[in-house]
Order: sequence, then structure tokens, then C-alpha cells
Amino acid sequence: MPPRRQFLSLLIAAGPVALGLSGCASADPNLYRIGAVTGGAITGAPPQIEVRTISIPGYLDRTGIVKKAQDYKIDIHSNDIWAEPLADMLQAAMVQDLTTRLTGATVIGAGGSIGANADLLVEINVLRFDPDTNGQMILQLQVGIRDGQTMTLLGTRTIQHQAPAGEPLVASIVSTMSALWGQAADDIAAFVVQSWATHPPAVSTAG
Repeated sequence: MPPRRQFLSLLIAAGPVALGLSGCASADPNLYRIGAVTGGAITGAPPQIEVRTISIPGYLDRTGIVKKAQDYKIDIHSNDIWAEPLADMLQAAMVQDLTTRLTGATVIGAGGSIGANADLLVEINVLRFDPDTNGQMILQLQVGIRDGQTMTLLGTRTIQHQAPAGEPLVASIVSTMSALWGQAADDIAAFVVQSWATHPPAVSTAG
């Protein structure tokens, strides 16, 4: 067969395959983010508070949103993904949540473009943040409060909240996660105020 006719034959044969691959192209992913939730304002916080980088489990550190965790298996929404790393969104939302709750305090997130000598540091270690087999979204975290000047650990607490996840709608799942994160912010705000009242800054005796 002449080379030109052979090339045309190969092109015709490959046509259906190429069309099939084009038809299987995945749709654009749906992007989601954790939203801030307002809460009741309380007084007694220090002037400057810093929320440090939040630690999350490796199985949550992915683009796909966790659909369900059962036994030892994790199901992921493959086409419903986070708009940015989950730990970054949780930190930004916590900064906003604490800002609305702690009257008179300036709350910043570590790693941003603004640096400040914080009076207290908030450290958060997320242990779990996903739906269980009963469709309940479980949030479990550890929080520590440090003196911003001496880095002394003033106290730690374990916080847990849960609510119906809102499956199967991913938007409902993310809304539930945002609400639970706001409830955790209520607890953390109260912990900040208590820590500041119990461990006031040292008074300088310098002349």
C-alpha cells in the first residue's frame, strides 16, 4: 500500500478512538471553601492574638472532599474539591471567627504578610473532621494556648462537636463543616479569655 493511502487508513481507524477519549473528558470540578460563621462577642481578650498554622491528618490533606469514613476505608468526592489546601482554609476561617467573637482583639494568622508580637498564640491540631457511618460529621481537635512572649504553654483542651453531615449534597457537607468549625471557635474564644485572665502579662520592674 502506498505510504499516503496507508497514513489515511491509520487516521480513519484512529478517529473513533480519539472521539471516544474526547467524550470521556471529565467535567470541570466543583470548588468549595470553608466559610466563616459569626458568633457571640465576649470581652477580656488580649490585644494581639495569633492563630498558628493548623495541623490536620494526612488523609484530610488532599484536594478531594471526604465523602465518608467507615471502618478502615475513606471515600472521596473525586469531582468536588477544595478551592485551596484545607489547613489554610481552616486557619483563615478561624481568624475570622475569632475576630467576630473577641471584642477589641486583633487576630492574625501565622504565615501571612502581617507580623505582630502576639500576646497569646492559638495552636490547633485537628484529629478528625469527616462523616461517620451514621452520617454524622465529627470534628475532634486539640487546642493549646501559649504565651506569645515566653512561648510557655498555658493550657490545652480537647474539643469535639458533631452534627448531621447533610449528605449527599456536598454543599451541605461543607456548610456543616463550617458551622462545626464556628462552634469550635466559640470554645476557643472562651479558652483564650480564660487563659488571659489566669496568666496576665508580667509587670516590668525596670526603672
